[in-house]
Amino acid sequence: MAGIQATGLGSNLDVGGLVDKLMTIEQVPVDKMNAKIGATQVKVSAYGSFRSVLSQFQATLKSLADPTNFKIGKASVEDPTVATASASATADPGSYSLEVTALAKAQKLSSGGVFSAITDVVGTGTLSIQYGTYDPAGAGSFTLNGDKGTQTIEIDPAHSTLAGVRDAINAAKGGVSASIINDGSGFRLVVSARDTGAANSLKISVTDGDLGNSDASGLSTFAYDPTAAVGSGKNMSQLMAAQNATLLVDGLLVSKASNTITDVIGGTTLSLLKTNIGTPTKFTVSADTAVAQTAVDNFVKSYNELNKTINDLTKFGVEAKDRGPLQGDATLRSVASDIRNGLTAIVSGAVGIYKALPQVGLTFDRNGALSVDSVKLQAALKADPIALQSLFANAGVTDDPLVSYAGSTSASKPGSYTVNVSQLATRGSLVGSAAAGLTIDGTNDTLSFSINGVATSVKLAQKTYASHSALIAELQSKVNGSSTLVTAGASVNVSAASGVLTLASVRYGSASTVAITGGTGAEYLFGTTPTLNAGVDVAGTFGDNAGVGSGQRLTGTGSTDGLKADVLGGATGERGTLRYGVGIAGNLDAMITKLLSAKGLIAAKNETMAAQVKQYTAQVTTLEARIEVTRARYTKQFNSLDSQLSAMQSTSAYLAQQLASLQF
Repeated sequence: MAGIQATGLGSNLDVGGLVDKLMTIEQVPVDKMNAKIGATQVKVSAYGSFRSVLSQFQATLKSLADPTNFKIGKASVEDPTVATASASATADPGSYSLEVTALAKAQKLSSGGVFSAITDVVGTGTLSIQYGTYDPAGAGSFTLNGDKGTQTIEIDPAHSTLAGVRDAINAAKGGVSASIINDGSGFRLVVSARDTGAANSLKISVTDGDLGNSDASGLSTFAYDPTAAVGSGKNMSQLMAAQNATLLVDGLLVSKASNTITDVIGGTTLSLLKTNIGTPTKFTVSADTAVAQTAVDNFVKSYNELNKTINDLTKFGVEAKDRGPLQGDATLRSVASDIRNGLTAIVSGAVGIYKALPQVGLTFDRNGALSVDSVKLQAALKADPIALQSLFANAGVTDDPLVSYAGSTSASKPGSYTVNVSQLATRGSLVGSAAAGLTIDGTNDTLSFSINGVATSVKLAQKTYASHSALIAELQSKVNGSSTLVTAGASVNVSAASGVLTLASVRYGSASTVAITGGTGAEYLFGTTPTLNAGVDVAGTFGDNAGVGSGQRLTGTGSTDGLKADVLGGATGERGTLRYGVGIAGNLDAMITKLLSAKGLIAAKNETMAAQVKQYTAQVTTLEARIEVTRARYTKQFNSLDSQLSAMQSTSAYLAQQLASLQF
C-alpha cells in the first residue's frame, strides 16, 4: 500500500489534497484519544506530587509520634568549665550545689627497666590483666573487681620484642592500652588502664616463657602485683594511681569511678572537667519543651502544605485553565477526608486528660489550615506532658513501678488491661552442695562451665584466699574474662551464703542456663552434688489474654496482640493496670503507611491510570493503522479515478479532433 502514490498527473486532479482532507476527518478519533492520554498523564503527575507531599507529612508524624519528644529534661551548670550536664526524659527538675574535689583518673604503669631499642627481644608467654582496688594502708592489699573480667594476652614469638608486646596489647582491644616512650635514657613500655576509678587498678600476672614468672627479666619485666616486692612481681612502676572522682552535691559527699556520672541525680548525666574546691557552682535541671514545640510546629507546617496541595489539585473552575488536574477525583477526596477526620477526631483511647487538638492549642480556620497557639501548647506541656504525649503518640502507662510498658505494634488495640503475673522470670544458676575451699593449688585450679549454652574454661590463681569474697572476685573475674563468653555477650554473677557458692547467669529466661562440665576444682568449690536451676520466662496475662514470655518481657496475644511489658520483679498475682492509647499521629501514620503501601489506595489508583494509558495507547495504535489502510484505499481509488479521467480526456480530445476533420 505504501507504493500507491497520489499522482493526479493525467487529469490534473489534486489527489493528495483530496486524500489529506479526508484524513483530517479520520484523525479526529485519534486526536481525542491522545487528549485522553495527555489528561491521564497529567493526573499521574499530580498524584506523584500528592504522594511526595503526603510522605513529607508522614515524616513529621513520626517525629510527633515519638514519645520521648514530650518529656525531655535539660540540665546546665552555672560554671561550664567545671562540668557539663544533660538530662533525659526521666529527670526531675531541681537545683543543686556542685563542688568537684577530685577528678577520676586511670592508672598508668611504666616498665622499670629501659630498652635500648623498640626491637629488643623481651620474651614470650602470657600476660593476665586483672582489675581491682589497691589499699596501701598497713601491709597493703589488692581486692579484685569481680565485675571486670580477666584479660589474657598471648605473646608469641612474632610479638616477642618491645614493639611486639605493645602491638599485642593494643590488638587485644581490652581494658588497657600500651605505648612506648623514650625518656632519654632508653625506651619504656607504658601500660594505661582505659577505665578510670580506684576499682580499676591493674594487676598484671605473667606466665613467662623462661619459667621465671615474677623476676625482672624476660616477659616478667612487665609483671605488676601491687602487693609484691619491687623486682619480685612488682616489676613496673606506677606513673599515675587510679583514683575516683569525688564531689559534693548539696554538701553530700559522692565518690564515683568515672568523670561521667549518671546515677547521682536520676535521669541526668554530669561530665566533670575540673575541680572547684571551695567555690561551689550551681547545677540546674528543668523541663525542656522546645523539642515537642518544634515537632508540633513542623507537623502544622507540613499539614498546611499538604492541605494546600490538595486544594490546588482539586480546585473547581469553569474554564479548563482554572481547574485543578484532579478536580472531582473521588480517591483524593476520600484520602483528604480521612486525614481531616483523623485530625478532628476525639482520641477516646488517650491515657490522659487531653482528647482533642483544640485542648492543646491546635485549631483549623475556615480554609482548612491548621494553626497552633504556642502559649496554650506550652501550658499543656508543663501541666501534663504524658497526657499530651498520649494525644499525639502511642503511649502506655502502668501503675506498678516494677512493671513497665515496653512497646506495641500496629496490631495493638487501645484499652486498659489488668496485668496478672503467674510466674516471674528467673536466671539459670549453679548452687554448690558444700562450702567452697579457699586453698587453690595445682590440683584444683581449673573449672569448665556451660553458660547459656556457651562453653568456657578458666584457671584460678593458685593461693590461699583470705575469704570467700576474695575467691568470688577471682572466680567471677576469670569467668567473665573468658573470650568465648565475651564474644557471645554472656556473663555471670558469683555469690556465696555460708561459703556455699552460687554462680548465676546475668541473663533472664529459658535461654539462661548454667552447668559445670568439668575441671579439677569442680568438687572442691561446688561439692559433689551441686544443684542446677534452669532459668524460666515470665508468664502471665493482659486482661483475659495470655501473654507470651521471653526473659522478663511479656507480650500480649489476641486483643492485646503486640503489647509489651517488662516485669522486673515483685510478686506473682495481679500487678495493676497497663493503659494503652493510640494517639492522633500514631493513627495517621498507620493510615498513611497503608495508603502509600504497594497495595494501598494510591498505588491502586496509579495502576488504574497506567492501565488506562496503556489501553488508550493501544487504541491509538489501532486507529492509526486503520487510518493508513483508509489512506491507501482513498489514494488507490482517486488514482484510479485520475486514470479514468485521463483516459476520458484523451478520448474526448480524439473525438474532437476527428469531428473537426469531418467535411460537411
